[in-house]
Amino acid sequence: MKGTVGSIGCKTLETMVGLEEDLVHPMINAAANVTRFMGAYPLEAANFFLDMTKYTIAVPQLFLGIGNPLFVNAVNMVNPKRQLDYLHHATQHIEPMRPSLPHHIEWEDERATLLTCDVENGTLDNPVTIFVAYTGRSAALADYNSRFNPYQRSSLAREFLDNGFGPVNIFAAKNPQEENLDQATPEYLKSVHEANRHTIRTTGRPPHIVGLCQMGYFNAWNLADNPDDANTFVLAGAPFDPRQGDNWIKQFADSISIEEVDEYLKASGNRMSASLMAKGWRLMDEPDYFIGRPEHGFIARRHVKLFYQMADDGFDCERDYVFKSWMDKDVVSDIAGGLYRDLFSFFKYGLEAECIRDKDFSRITCPTAVMSGGKDDISPVETCTAIFGKISSNVTRAFHNPLVGHTGIYNSEKALTGRYHEDNWQQIMKWMQENSIHNRRRLN
Repeated sequence: MKGTVGSIGCKTLETMVGLEEDLVHPMINAAANVTRFMGAYPLEAANFFLDMTKYTIAVPQLFLGIGNPLFVNAVNMVNPKRQLDYLHHATQHIEPMRPSLPHHIEWEDERATLLTCDVENGTLDNPVTIFVAYTGRSAALADYNSRFNPYQRSSLAREFLDNGFGPVNIFAAKNPQEENLDQATPEYLKSVHEANRHTIRTTGRPPHIVGLCQMGYFNAWNLADNPDDANTFVLAGAPFDPRQGDNWIKQFADSISIEEVDEYLKASGNRMSASLMAKGWRLMDEPDYFIGRPEHGFIARRHVKLFYQMADDGFDCERDYVFKSWMDKDVVSDIAGGLYRDLFSFFKYGLEAECIRDKDFSRITCPTAVMSGGKDDISPVETCTAIFGKISSNVTRAFHNPLVGHTGIYNSEKALTGRYHEDNWQQIMKWMQENSIHNRRRLN
């Protein structure tokens, strides 16, 4: 947010973004749909003419060895049918994203649920738990359902099953209830520990722990207290120390005081709104992503950006909107006020934050690896690898994939497979198997 929230206040920002979402966006979509349906035949004719022009020119250029990307891009950008189709999808009801694999509830408490994938190819003696952040409740983050491209590998959970792990569990948060809004780090760490103990009781072995984003450093906090909870430990896109390097989380935390956070939590009923957080991720670069600027007629930058996306011949209107809707509405969870205050303090003070100041990370001795993405602006590599200077493990490994951003670390084929880069989840899983406590015991 780069100072945006600090300058105008959380509540004001939430109101402004809400107005754009509730008033401006529907009017744009309504106008788009009227145009789309009233002008159906002319639009189809215009689309046919544009495509024919594009292909007519492309064929001789192909034979002459002359590229035509600029021309193709220009045609795609001015294609009114593609643009209006996108805005049409924005008016439709979007079903919540479901995990791709069948699963059942293995364990739960008032704060979280432990799901176990129900598949035949998993084992029973090599458990792994993928932890989805308390701020991101959707189990589909770990088991993404790529329904628009069924041939694309997008499920981290499935990859673990196919690589000899099992049972494969997904730890996902629940929306906080009124009665536990005061709960903070100790209570939420208790849920993490109890979920791990349940796996140990049912399988006889500690799980391989994979912590996505927030749950990477959160599991580190738990392992500092309960080092026997993990077989191996992987932090994926997890800013163990957000004060390292130059990153927007640090800038965001520096722009706001603890007192401002307390004021917002008081005004919001002691919870951090999921909708505000979702908007916050979008606002990390510029506020005009949603709101727009006077010189642009208050046209939100996301609508302008849409036209540039149209330049890509492979751009899928529906897929793009469904993914954005999922990220904004299904992934993010409200956060209990007590927990959010601790998390913000962690962003502001790093390892000196009061909620974790007493943690002795040298007690973490299990094999520990980090996976970071070169396009990840939430968790730059320095914030992730900072854990290696604090733990006592003599088996560590840093994996860095420059091709992916934050969520791409968990569900992009570029990270899940070895087709694109040597640092990928296939290599991570191989490392986990090789360094498993049980495998090493057998070798010894």
